[in-house]
Amino acid sequence: MNITESLFRWFIAATLTASLAAIVVIFVQHLLRRRIGARLRYALWLIVLVRLVVPVFPHSPVSLFNAIPTVTEIKNAVSSLSFQQDKPGAKGGNSVKENSNQTHYTTNENAQTIPQQLWLPQGHGASAVPAERASHPAIRVLSVVWLTGTLAFLAYNLVYWLRIKRKQRSFRRVSNPEAWSIVEECRSLFAIQRPVSLFTDSSIQSPYITGVVRPAIYLPDTFGQEAEDASRLKHVLAHELAHYKRKDTAWNMLGSLVLAIHWMNPFVWFLMRRMKSDREQACDACALEVLGEEEAVPYGMTIIAFLKRHSAGRNQPHLLYFKGMNGEKDMMRRIRMIGSFKKGSYKFSLLAVLLVVLLGAATLTNAPVSEAGTSAWIHAEQGGKEKLFEDGGFLVYDNLEKGARMAPFVFKVPSVLPDGYTFDDLSFHIQPLTSSASPEVDIKYIKARINTSSGSMHLKISRSAGLEETTEQVVADESKSLEGFGHQEGSYTIEKAPISLSGTEGLRITIRMLAWEGQPERYYYIWKDQGITYQLDSYGGLSPDDYERMIVSMKLPDRELNKLYENNEYHGRTITYLFDTEDIRRAQKLIGYDAAFPRELPGGFAASGSYVSRKVNFNYPESDQDSMRMLLEVSYRPIKTDKSSGGEQVEGIKRVDFTQMLNGTMYEDMKNKGLVSFMLIDGERNNVKLQPVSIQGREALRTETFKVDGTLSGPNATDLVSYFWLEDGVCYQANFAGQAPEEEQIVLYLMQQDK
Repeated sequence: MNITESLFRWFIAATLTASLAAIVVIFVQHLLRRRIGARLRYALWLIVLVRLVVPVFPHSPVSLFNAIPTVTEIKNAVSSLSFQQDKPGAKGGNSVKENSNQTHYTTNENAQTIPQQLWLPQGHGASAVPAERASHPAIRVLSVVWLTGTLAFLAYNLVYWLRIKRKQRSFRRVSNPEAWSIVEECRSLFAIQRPVSLFTDSSIQSPYITGVVRPAIYLPDTFGQEAEDASRLKHVLAHELAHYKRKDTAWNMLGSLVLAIHWMNPFVWFLMRRMKSDREQACDACALEVLGEEEAVPYGMTIIAFLKRHSAGRNQPHLLYFKGMNGEKDMMRRIRMIGSFKKGSYKFSLLAVLLVVLLGAATLTNAPVSEAGTSAWIHAEQGGKEKLFEDGGFLVYDNLEKGARMAPFVFKVPSVLPDGYTFDDLSFHIQPLTSSASPEVDIKYIKARINTSSGSMHLKISRSAGLEETTEQVVADESKSLEGFGHQEGSYTIEKAPISLSGTEGLRITIRMLAWEGQPERYYYIWKDQGITYQLDSYGGLSPDDYERMIVSMKLPDRELNKLYENNEYHGRTITYLFDTEDIRRAQKLIGYDAAFPRELPGGFAASGSYVSRKVNFNYPESDQDSMRMLLEVSYRPIKTDKSSGGEQVEGIKRVDFTQMLNGTMYEDMKNKGLVSFMLIDGERNNVKLQPVSIQGREALRTETFKVDGTLSGPNATDLVSYFWLEDGVCYQANFAGQAPEEEQIVLYLMQQDK
């Protein structure tokens, strides 16, 4: 879905939810019409204004939207018309690019949280490019119409503002000393520190004020021609300065933006009219609070005389939101408020503040998404960074921006990498493994292309390990490793030598295999910078010059480095782990659509892990290009298990894996052939028969029972069953390790996805 359609979905959600909030405000205003003042009436409208423009709101159990459709449900209603369009040979905005180092994510029920990596066999074949996710033509047309109208309204506002500013340059500055005396008196009454400019011109039909920072009042040139105009001028200036004191000019600009965005919603136009009417009453109350209760009748007479004389001029637009609202009903409401004004009524009482807070809490929040039922589906597009699972103690990130932000300390990374190398992943333990260990960050680099690797590099970063301590540990570990592989002492040498690079002091460890002629030397470079110890080594024949260029280029992560260290290309790692809703938003960009992510499943299953990987973990890829297509998987474990079995459920469903990816032609091919091919641990095909099933009228394909690696599986391997179904151009798979009657109940729940 392109940006225009995404914005249109937000507009629909925002305009409808704000309309619901406005209905609540109108109801409260009507219910308390005899107990709330003009200022509070208008303050309640500001809640609606905020709801109309702010894109993201927090979740709350007291939200109004707990009882009615949520923002996400409204968005989903709009996007429910979307369908899949196959565009062979064309790459969409989220199309999957080449990537390498294919990882086989095993479906064995004994798999750990971080899977074993296996290399896929090389292969050749036709390119299979995932299809784009497309919307219904009506949605596309409406999106364009809405955005065009919004841009037109914004352009009108800009042109009108520029025309007014140009015209104002010819206005005359008022020179009447009496008028300036009144201006200064009113400025003092309102405690306005900034100077106020006063202009007049024959083209001005009614007084108005402009300027958020530098206030300027514009008056018709007919003012001052009558004896009683001195008192009337004071009332008019007090009214306009009350607008400035209350920041109405700023709120007016926001109101103009709201109408530009929500021009398609006629209810919003009605709301803005009501809001403007209440704003004028609040401004009158503010002016009378300063002028005094005894001025209420003279002030009201000025307003009446003013409306008679300048009502026609009030209909000229001032940036949309200032368009005149001087109907008879509005005038009468305003006069009644002025006539009944009491000193002190403009101030907020404790109950008024409490009412605003309660309404704000109810209307400026969304329903929680972590409860049972429909809210068990996570809606990452609503923003925030909510944790998905309990801390596992170990975090792995495929991009530097997120990894460095979550790491336990600040560190530097090379801004220059050897030819062919790219960032693989960044990992660290949330807590050190032992009480004496120091926090460490591991960064891996790889030299790879699609399913073939030709080198790797490792940067180990420690916050408190010493230089000598790290060096001795490396020497001890290398000696133990070489001897473990049968290399006797004397068949290799390990040498240490000091290094000095651009002010950086450290050590170089050189390992030479004397018994293997032609075997390249291996190196460890260890140095310390600002209290952080760095250790760099590789398997791939890097030269000392390669290492030294990297060390000299070390710098703190920034925007440029984040781009270099973002692994979603062919030559990089094939797994992106998900730990919070921010990771889901990144995953949705990688797979090319807004994915379904249920937190829980019927029968007592909770999400225990999630990742983005490649097609090999869905079914057998037909080519290198096909193997690079991305999928999202969420794994679920039983919440309650038999403690006597060591936490492992003995009978029934032990685990559920919910996998999804853009379909292409996968589902149709499986249906036509009556079988699905999975990849075995040795890279061969495991063909499993499929049987069409109907689950409450919904079509699905169910496999016969099979083992994760066919005949290669161990005798205790759990039987697996998979269900496949197609919806909106996305192919879904529910894989069950162990069987139980609730299989179809879980599949039906996933089919009725609240995404």
